[in-house]
Amino acid sequence: MKSKMKLSPGDCILKIINAVFLLVFVLTIVFPFWNVFIKSFMTDKDIMFHPLSLWPQSFQFDGYKTVFTNKLYDFGRAFVNSVYITVVGTIYQLIVTTFTAYALSRRKLPGKKIFLVYFLFTMYFSGGMIPYYLIIKQLGLRDTREVMYLPAYMSMFNMLVMRSYFMGLPQDLESAAIIDGAGNFRIFLSIVLPLSKAILATISLFIAVGLWNNWYTSMLFITTKSKRPLAYALQVIIEISKGTSASTPDGAVVVGRSDHDHRRAHHVRISLFAKAFCDGRPDRLDKGMNFCFVVETTGKKRQIL
Repeated sequence: MKSKMKLSPGDCILKIINAVFLLVFVLTIVFPFWNVFIKSFMTDKDIMFHPLSLWPQSFQFDGYKTVFTNKLYDFGRAFVNSVYITVVGTIYQLIVTTFTAYALSRRKLPGKKIFLVYFLFTMYFSGGMIPYYLIIKQLGLRDTREVMYLPAYMSMFNMLVMRSYFMGLPQDLESAAIIDGAGNFRIFLSIVLPLSKAILATISLFIAVGLWNNWYTSMLFITTKSKRPLAYALQVIIEISKGTSASTPDGAVVVGRSDHDHRRAHHVRISLFAKAFCDGRPDRLDKGMNFCFVVETTGKKRQIL
């Protein structure tokens, strides 16, 4: 049997310090998630007086009841949409990002600097929202789930991070593979990808989180309620339950609803882009009129063009 090596007092103290540090670090990361979770069972009053709690003062399930029994959105359908958008979009964007980053990391790529400047240019400048909307409409992506991930096929930040990682891989491995007769694609699949599992997992996480939490794109381009993701449905449910501004299922925005005085509430419905043509007035878009405003008061309805 092998004799165990005795640790010196200094090593024991160092191990204890490392263990305590790691424990504090883990608790610092886990506590915010736990705090958010237990707040879902707390009342508004308890949350106000106990913002940081390890355990709720009283359990209530009103929040979950509101989400699962609401009549605005089908929770199950919205969840399926989010899963589809996240899984398919992550795979699609990861493939595009990986191939682009690998190509731009090659030293002998013709016109590499031109391509790199072109990609960097898109990080600082854009064509604007109206041209972007018109392109989406002409491509037939408006009111489809694919609009959530197809147009944003690649994040320049993720591509640059992955490119830097590829450039840091040892060139000797590639040279040895070329001597053995491997081509560029073979080198990419057999050498580069296996060595890049860490960066692939990191970029996949960035993409997946961004797609899962994206509700703004669906507000602009998706008008069919059954195609919208869970993030948008929860946004609407939460805002309407609070009585603040929120987008309704038909693509409008309800602004300034007061729980204290329903009879004086003004519902300002702002139809974004999808309804920007103002019921047969597409010329308004060309003149820079991006929205139609419909003001609803008690018993009255007035349209402002």
